[in-house]
Amino acid sequence: MNQKQISQLSLFVICVFMLLLAGWYYFSEQKHAVETAVEGNYDVSLKSDPIGQNKRAPTNYYTLVLSWSPAFCEKQRRRNNDQLPKAVEYQCGKTQQFGWVIHGLWPQNAKARRVSEHPRFCQGDLKALPQELIEQYMAESPSARLLQGQWEKHGACAFKEAKTYFDKQRELYHALKLPNYELSRKELFNWLKKNNSQLQGKNLNASRNELFICYDLDWAVIDCPRIR
Repeated sequence: MNQKQISQLSLFVICVFMLLLAGWYYFSEQKHAVETAVEGNYDVSLKSDPIGQNKRAPTNYYTLVLSWSPAFCEKQRRRNNDQLPKAVEYQCGKTQQFGWVIHGLWPQNAKARRVSEHPRFCQGDLKALPQELIEQYMAESPSARLLQGQWEKHGACAFKEAKTYFDKQRELYHALKLPNYELSRKELFNWLKKNNSQLQGKNLNASRNELFICYDLDWAVIDCPRIR
């Protein structure tokens, strides 16, 4: 091996080492950011919920609710004079770039005409989930309080364990192809149906910066009831 080849090999080894070091640093920083975001009190209280409990309503279908994170974060900045509340720092801080994220997976009552008539808080006020469990799902739902709240309000009405609930909404989320840029409601629906065969011919819903996709009890996509 001549001197030129040795130099090239040395340069290649150095580049690989630097890439590995950068990758380690990035994932280390991400892990620290997630752990910091989950620290503190992220529990929710049934008593402080303005809608309250409904444990009698049957579940006839499910709605997967996705949120367009850039619009949510912009709203948070405007509302708080560009000073982000600690609860949304991980999602909306400058080091993170989220697009569509999971708001929640909601068991729904087909006869409901208002929010209070859907299943809610079916198991009452539950204790806070373990931090290590919450951390596993921050990539799709970047808020510890959101994950805890969705489990207590909605997930516990149809799932026995929080992990099963979070795994199901993650599965549905990753089964979708989602645009990484903002679109109008009509453009969004057209894009989704063009790029997701399971959504073709189905009625989707949207409200403000949220998207609603509905499923039957066997997890097949169905038409969402039209928003009144």
